Amino acid sequence: MKQDKRASFLVVLILLAAVTAFAFSYNSSVTAAVANAAYNDNETLLAYNNEIIKKLTAEPSVNTWTEIVEQYEDVVIVIENSENDVVTKSVGRTWSALDVKVQTPFQYKGNAYLIKSSVYLLRDYITDVRVLVQFVFIEFLIGMSAISLLVFIIYSIMLRPYKLIYKAIENYDKTGRLEKIVIKGYAGQVYRRFVSMTENLTRQQNNQRRIIASISHDIKTPLTSIMGYSERLKNDNISRERKEHYLDTVYSKSREIHQLVDEFDEYLSYNLITNLKTETVSMKDLVQTVRANYADEFEAAGVRFSVENRCREKDKIHLDMQKFKRVLSNIYSNSYKHMDKEEKVISTIFSSDRKMFYINISDNGEGVSEDKLEIIFEPLYTSDEGRKVAGLGLANCREIVSAHGGNIYARASDFGGLEICIELPRQ
Repeated sequence: MKQDKRASFLVVLILLAAVTAFAFSYNSSVTAAVANAAYNDNETLLAYNNEIIKKLTAEPSVNTWTEIVEQYEDVVIVIENSENDVVTKSVGRTWSALDVKVQTPFQYKGNAYLIKSSVYLLRDYITDVRVLVQFVFIEFLIGMSAISLLVFIIYSIMLRPYKLIYKAIENYDKTGRLEKIVIKGYAGQVYRRFVSMTENLTRQQNNQRRIIASISHDIKTPLTSIMGYSERLKNDNISRERKEHYLDTVYSKSREIHQLVDEFDEYLSYNLITNLKTETVSMKDLVQTVRANYADEFEAAGVRFSVENRCREKDKIHLDMQKFKRVLSNIYSNSYKHMDKEEKVISTIFSSDRKMFYINISDNGEGVSEDKLEIIFEPLYTSDEGRKVAGLGLANCREIVSAHGGNIYARASDFGGLEICIELPRQ
């Protein structure tokens, strides 16, 4: 790839040097020819002026000067007096920007006069068809060389990178594999963005496939039990107590299946629906809502539950309250589920600075090892080996917080358990 770039760059330099040298040489030759023609015309006009002056001063009257001037058909001649009034001039062609002009003063019967004469600078070239054809051909050659160089540069710098991108995308469409190609500039940024997008899509698709496979596996176990106990319930000879036991088991296994489906449905909905129905909520009201919803429940369960508000009185946040309540519910449920001490503690602290709002939820549960602090938010993670899809709750929390433009992560808490940290931007 580097050799191709070097070769292309060398070819561009050679073409550019050749066109520049040719154009410079051509311009020099044309300039020299024009300068030589102007010099010759200037000498010729000076000779004409001197010749005409001799004839004019020999005339008895100014009235006869017109006849002398008209003898020089290829030259424009104008004679003016000392007041710049035209005394006589040749009839026909007027002066132009391409004329060589010469003026000579002279005296006639004690009065001052000025003779001005001019000719076409390129009259010899224009009247010579062969020279004109050569002139047009050389201009055409220079133009075509410049256009060819421009096309080559456009192809090398602009079109070729996008052609490589097109081939890479076409190959990905056929094989599902992305080629690692090195492209610089804006085209390279476009390709790297495409690679990042496809990798994210592939990762999401793989996660969803694994989740579906895991749910299918987890559903089979309780479903097999439901089918077995349902088959036994058809037997009329079983006792009433055993029948109630079978019915309780069927109901329990059905609830397990229902919980699995709910978790999966939540995960898909938060991944597929990105629209948020946000509303402006004061942090004071949010803190009061958390206390009202969870304080009594945790107190009844024997959990020392505390909520502290360190935000300013006027602090307000934009939230989709329905979804954010689900975030808090998942985190609190996860904390309570992993309590392993006799004294249970869950602490929630709301705080803020000039840019962000912070919500820190800590517990004194069994905690998570440092190497697993990040993967607990993955949709397939579970600390319960008996289940493969537990952990969708925290995965859903991450999706909702990300949709709000925020960040969520975990670390060890000061109570010895786990601390979930949520960061949400001010708007």
